[in-house]
Amino acid sequence: MNNPPTVNRLALAGATVTGGISAILGTVWLLRPDWGFFYADPDLIPMVGLAGTTAATVLHTVMAVVGAIAAVAALSGKLGRTGIVLIGSAQLVVFGIALSSMATLSVAGYLVAMGMPVFGVVLLVQLIRRYPVARWAVGAPLLVAAIVGIVLGWNTIGMVVSTLGSGLADSMGVLGIVLLALLLGFSWTVAIVSASRGTVGAARATAWVTRHRKVITVIAALGPMPYALVRLTWLTPWTAHIPGEALTMDVRVWGLTLSTGAWVGFVLTLGLIRPWGTVWPRWMPWVAGRPVPVAAAAVPGGVIAAVVCFTAVPILYTAAGRGVASLVESAITFPCWFWGPALALAVWGYVGHRRELAVAEDASATAVHAGV
Repeated sequence: MNNPPTVNRLALAGATVTGGISAILGTVWLLRPDWGFFYADPDLIPMVGLAGTTAATVLHTVMAVVGAIAAVAALSGKLGRTGIVLIGSAQLVVFGIALSSMATLSVAGYLVAMGMPVFGVVLLVQLIRRYPVARWAVGAPLLVAAIVGIVLGWNTIGMVVSTLGSGLADSMGVLGIVLLALLLGFSWTVAIVSASRGTVGAARATAWVTRHRKVITVIAALGPMPYALVRLTWLTPWTAHIPGEALTMDVRVWGLTLSTGAWVGFVLTLGLIRPWGTVWPRWMPWVAGRPVPVAAAAVPGGVIAAVVCFTAVPILYTAAGRGVASLVESAITFPCWFWGPALALAVWGYVGHRRELAVAEDASATAVHAGV
């Protein structure tokens, strides 16, 4: 059998490590059921609700062992393209659907909330540095507003930071397991894509996705918008998903932070089809005007797509347990069921488009060289 290409070997190394760690965890949970907290809640994980904690833990352990062995076999050249695709797909179905958890979205929310203040500061500094006109019209007023807000809302900011810190501390175990599952899923996804590269079916699929990438990307960009708008209602008297009396100032700030993260996701997704998704914009420090590395957009986009896809089934499963109305509301408010697949296709189309640009540039350079 043919050895997988280099990128596939890196992905398979990741699948080996994450599969091995997952197998060890599963074995420990089977030997010590009181440590198996991740599969304890039947309302959050579909497999636990349908078959119970023990069955979910056994499935986790068996599939992790199979995945680790398969990855090692593929690395040694003893598992071919078909085997990589079949076993990788089974890993995604089990860990991305059957054993996925609502905790995945919670972890993503914590991480986004932590990054928003830093992201905002960087944007404000670059706005002041690079745009003389906007420096005084927009930058200075925003800077003053930020300083005033920090001074007046110092206690509220402290409460938000305290809540975030305690939330992270309480969920460190879940955070680690969720990140492990995401890395496992991402590794197998890259392995599958690499193994499929060069086939007629993959070429046709890539051509179709690349051709329709603009429409797909716009659809993907709309995915976080319902969530962003719901969180913005926390700043109004007409709140959604939370009683008005529970809306203390720190909760409102928290909602604003989460909404901002969703809006940033909207803008960055559109970047997959905008010029600044190909060449760094001039306000970016150190890299302005240089080509954007494909991985700089594809890897974060792929990881977020995995997060959303892994959350889709648990959200619908949990909501369905509360009735049809709750199911419809969740499907609209948290539309992971279309957002995740659309984002994955948008990233796929971006990579295909960048590859087409690279081929065109090589052909142009060859023609110029031949002409010389």
